[in-house]
Amino acid sequence: SSHSASISHHGLLLPGKRQLIRIASSMSMLRRAAQASARVSIRNSSTAVVTSSQETFSQKAWRWLDITGYLTKWHSRRAWILDLDPPSRAATVMMTEYERKLLLWLTWMNFFFLPISVWYWYGQFTHLASKPPVPLFPEMQYLNGRKRDFSHVGGRWNDCKECRWLEFECKKICFDRLREEGREVWGLRRPRSQTFGFH
Repeated sequence: SSHSASISHHGLLLPGKRQLIRIASSMSMLRRAAQASARVSIRNSSTAVVTSSQETFSQKAWRWLDITGYLTKWHSRRAWILDLDPPSRAATVMMTEYERKLLLWLTWMNFFFLPISVWYWYGQFTHLASKPPVPLFPEMQYLNGRKRDFSHVGGRWNDCKECRWLEFECKKICFDRLREEGREVWGLRRPRSQTFGFH
């Protein structure tokens, strides 16, 4: 029939009229879809481009405040997604806008409190260098029973090799003795707990 596929004299299977009409209509539909998508992309592209000579002081200030892209990612979910790695991009379909902005806010808060945390950590760490006043015990047979010296932490001339690494009271006595001998020693002249921070 005229609607079925016809065979040419070379033996090839050729489409009939109905198939030709379907192909032509699908091609025209594809052409119309491509034209519509082109119009939509032209309509959605932003034309609000301001050069550096035309922008106001406020625009320039906001542009420099956004040098890390944080403000752009805060206001644009698309920019935030494009900054992620592919597995995280796929996982963002399960994340609400509240969770996204909460994550950005917590990240900024973490960076804000990091130096404060280091400040307090260092202030508390200096307390390890001090302890309440205690009487110095006399050397008895049951005290100070060291089996070896500590020359590897004894200083320049290994003069304080009887003192362990963090035994500051012993080192203070040793350094005072060296100063009385006329040898300049810089260590332990000030209380190690009085550095900075809220003590």
